[in-house]
Amino acid sequence: MIYMLIFVLIAGLLSVITITGVGQIRNNMFLKYNASYTSADIENPVIIYNMKDFNTDYSYKDQQIIKLCSFLDSWSILIFFGLATLLASWLFYHNKLKQPIGTLREASQKISGNDLNFRIPQASEDEMGQLCGSFERMRAALEDNNRQMWRSIEDRKQLNAAFSHDLRTPLTVLRGYADFLNKYLPEDKISKEKLLDTISTMSAHILRLENYVQIMGEAQKLDDISVAWTKVEVSVFLEQLSSLAEFLAREQSLELSFENHISEPFLYLDTGMVTRIYENLIANSLRYASLTISVRFEMDEGFFSITVSDDGKGFSSQDLKLATTPFYTSRTEAEESHYGMGLNICKVLAEKLGGGIQLTNHKSGGACVKVWIMLHQS
Repeated sequence: MIYMLIFVLIAGLLSVITITGVGQIRNNMFLKYNASYTSADIENPVIIYNMKDFNTDYSYKDQQIIKLCSFLDSWSILIFFGLATLLASWLFYHNKLKQPIGTLREASQKISGNDLNFRIPQASEDEMGQLCGSFERMRAALEDNNRQMWRSIEDRKQLNAAFSHDLRTPLTVLRGYADFLNKYLPEDKISKEKLLDTISTMSAHILRLENYVQIMGEAQKLDDISVAWTKVEVSVFLEQLSSLAEFLAREQSLELSFENHISEPFLYLDTGMVTRIYENLIANSLRYASLTISVRFEMDEGFFSITVSDDGKGFSSQDLKLATTPFYTSRTEAEESHYGMGLNICKVLAEKLGGGIQLTNHKSGGACVKVWIMLHQS
């Protein structure tokens, strides 16, 4: 608006100057050929001239000048106001529209190419500035939606990897018991009590698998898994965990030791999550232990902890930083069939239970992983 107002004023001033100037030129031309008249006669509106007395025998050049003056007198206002409009429009576009339109054009090209890693500056508070602000909010919303979509994809990928990873241990246990029954049952080398105990253990693992599949099917990511606190008899539960470790290590000539420093007879735990954490800790140690694995159960200041140590090569400096991240595998594991999810699952579940995980190395060598969870009161 300011551009138009300025140029309208300039156009009006130029029109007045032009009309006045061409009028003066025509008057001077008239006086040149009519010497009996004066400037005062021309400027006096009372005097009526006898047109027959006027000398109109102008030269060709003066005739063209008079025609030009007449043209300018008639059309100067339209010409100057038209030019003022064009110049005002050009300056308005150059100063107010060109840069925002270029910015929006570039932004639209990037958005169409699925490139949202940029920002749209808002250089002013006028309509174009507000439009740029609206485009920036749209870009930010698209970027946020894309980020959430990729996060959802990564969460689903991580969940599926965790599901595949954690299914291996109970399936290994069930396969071991099935092989045991296939080998000794036909030869009638299994007592009735051992048979019933084996079937009971297999049924417990099958039930656990069913519950696990249901929970993972309902969850969208590991953090969505709900906690189910139950009252647990400590001695029985820890004996189950010890037996599970011994069964998993049955094909390896390793020495397993267990230490129980818990005096409480009962605790409130999510046995499913604790068992998953424990299985991953044991499986991780089984891959690296040379001769021994030690497990320690403790309770301190409202936290239940499991510490699993081995006499293997220990963690590298990079392992200590990254081993709990999803899909991390060290260089030595690159060619192994290893998901890189075990310690990450321990970390996520421990934090879900109000605890955490710590990775260290023994001074004498070997890795040590401690997981602690907050105890539920009731």
